[in-house]
Amino acid sequence: MAGGKETPRQKMIGMMYLVLTALLALNVSSAILEKFAIVNTTLEDLVGEDLTKNENKLTGIMGSTSKEAKVEAAKDKAKKVREITKTMVTYLGDVKKKIATGSGQKALEGEELVQNTVNPEEVMLDSRKPETGQNYEKKLKGYVKDLNDIMQLKVPFPKLNKKAEDFPEFKNDAHQTSKNFLEFSFEGTPTMAAVALLSQMQTEVLEYESAALDSLNAIAEGVVTKFDQLVPMVQAESNTLVAGQTYEGNLFVAGASSGLVPTMFKDGRQIEIEDVDVGLGPTNKIKMGKVKFPVGASSFNDKGIAELSYKVKINLPGKTPLEQTIKYKVLRPVAIFGSAAAATLYRDCGTEVNVSIPGLQDLSGLDLAIPGEQGKSYKLAPGKFALLPTRALCNVNVNLNGQSIGVQKFETQDVPMPIAKLMTGPNTIDISKGIPAGTPSIRVEPEIIDLIFAKNNLKDNKYFVSNLILQINGGSPITIRSGTVPLSQYNLKKGDNITISQVQVQRPAYDGSTKQVNGSKMNVNCRIN
Repeated sequence: MAGGKETPRQKMIGMMYLVLTALLALNVSSAILEKFAIVNTTLEDLVGEDLTKNENKLTGIMGSTSKEAKVEAAKDKAKKVREITKTMVTYLGDVKKKIATGSGQKALEGEELVQNTVNPEEVMLDSRKPETGQNYEKKLKGYVKDLNDIMQLKVPFPKLNKKAEDFPEFKNDAHQTSKNFLEFSFEGTPTMAAVALLSQMQTEVLEYESAALDSLNAIAEGVVTKFDQLVPMVQAESNTLVAGQTYEGNLFVAGASSGLVPTMFKDGRQIEIEDVDVGLGPTNKIKMGKVKFPVGASSFNDKGIAELSYKVKINLPGKTPLEQTIKYKVLRPVAIFGSAAAATLYRDCGTEVNVSIPGLQDLSGLDLAIPGEQGKSYKLAPGKFALLPTRALCNVNVNLNGQSIGVQKFETQDVPMPIAKLMTGPNTIDISKGIPAGTPSIRVEPEIIDLIFAKNNLKDNKYFVSNLILQINGGSPITIRSGTVPLSQYNLKKGDNITISQVQVQRPAYDGSTKQVNGSKMNVNCRIN
């Protein structure tokens, strides 16, 4: 934020922007697109709240009774800031409607809107009609320029049209940094996600306005909340969280005075108080109580949201205790199996998968469990697991901090059956042409023709022959306890025929055991030529 450090609210908005942007790089499922709708609803609620709050701030500034020139100038600036911000927020709302409509006659709604993936590029990136996209970026630049021209702060407000290079998370991603602002924002973006991004942009515009009005309020000594109308408030980093995240916020008295030393409580327990710099200068710190606790919920509504609350109390010398219930929302966490969608799970084999939860960075409390009769799982690192199914259907239970958040079902298949490959030394023998006479020995090796299995299951694809039956010219069966056949022991001559059957194939498994493999395709019938 210009003129001060980034607020917890801004951090929340920034985090949400990055989560949305990161998710857009994935081939997300319809379930995740539905979560974009929930996030957009939350963002639009924030837009409505901020519009009201900023209007109240303007009213407070305009209510100052001072006639000093600097106060009158602050009032004039405040009105201009409010005017350009309202215009910008309305414009962004119109762009959202245009994207929801696309080339159709009316705006998409409900499931149609959630499932649509073409409107953002049609509206914002159409080279034949580039006006909408170009005007969008121009408006963002113009708003920041106008705001800085009005405020004339030592530290100006930063740009809103941020590209990948402006984010530490993407600045080293060559694919993303090659894009311009519009491409980074809308290329390959589902319509619901694009609408949410525009809602997020509205919150950033209102956050800029809020910072500007706060700066002008300090000059005009405007009264946002009168000291005789004390209300306990929590400045939370986010009021909508994923179960498993940590709720964190600052509990403070609106209209606080440096002459008062409060004591503060959450759900009856006294909490620590800190002097916090809120951007009014080092001598104007506000006493705030630190509210921090892990978030969870036992049930969610049909939209995947749990509405929860906690109670706060503030005691001030000579004042009646201030008590209030603080409400917040918890989103049902959704586990995403990063590689499971593309990978095939094989029975009695280990498949390594990465599991993430949008919005949750600390995955130390994430665990997977498989019913004993269906297989087992291993935790390799936070968010990384190995799945070892033993049945055709494998139900993977996803747990977060000991609480179940869902079940991921996988259909599995047997490991691929190998075919026989004859080797002599480092050379492969062409079975159709026969074995050259005089060859002292051959080696029967299992060849895996399923390239996906061979590539992805490196700890399970080391097939070897443990036993086979050899017959020469249809004679008595000879048992060989390996895959090596010592031809020189049998005085073979040109024209003789050898048959290799009942080949037993084994492999070392991911869990360290040894497993049998179906070797029915390993039979060989070959002549000595």
